[in-house]
Amino acid sequence: MLINCTTKGCMLSGEARLDKETNEVICEHCGNAIVGITPFMKKTLLSLGLVTKAKKKAFQTYCNQCNKNRALYVKDDKAYCEVCNTHIIVTANFLQGLKQYLSEREKE
Repeated sequence: MLINCTTKGCMLSGEARLDKETNEVICEHCGNAIVGITPFMKKTLLSLGLVTKAKKKAFQTYCNQCNKNRALYVKDDKAYCEVCNTHIIVTANFLQGLKQYLSEREKE
């Protein structure tokens, strides 16, 4: 479904997608939210399956507090949820891999 972008500098027509978490319609060209989209149009995009895909991060695991898969960070040799800071029990191998991944990501 072609929708015109309302972002100044883009204004292109393209395949817009609905972000289910924020309930915003996102332009495929610039990635900004398109304003002025009616709830009916949002429901139409949802029913057609034109929704954004969830971006997966490395070393995500299920957080019981958030009830979602969340990225982790390490503090005092323990893994914690990035969103709610809940301690999450993981295996030693998973924790070692997480530490290495985070240290390499900091170097970039």
